[in-house]
Amino acid sequence: MNAIVLHVELTLNPGHRDAYLARALQHRDNVRTNEPAWQRFEISIAEENPNLIRLYEVYADEAAVKHHMQTAYMVSYREDTARMIADRKLTRAQMAHD
Repeated sequence: MNAIVLHVELTLNPGHRDAYLARALQHRDNVRTNEPAWQRFEISIAEENPNLIRLYEVYADEAAVKHHMQTAYMVSYREDTARMIADRKLTRAQMAHD
């Protein structure tokens, strides 16, 4: 099975970008340290809008995504950032190659 890609587009509430990025980087580090099936986790800021954040995550398979979503640090990240985020759009995909 091909790897699973999660592309998350977040629109932040004004004034929360720095706090969100600090928390998101901490979350990314937790994923990289604790999840052996992660393959990529990138955070970017849109040039046209500093409150538009994009997360690009790649996991080995569906089981890895399910595990990721259920970790205590994922739950904590979602709770900690909920008030910072005005809108969240998730696009799921499969890699077209191994």
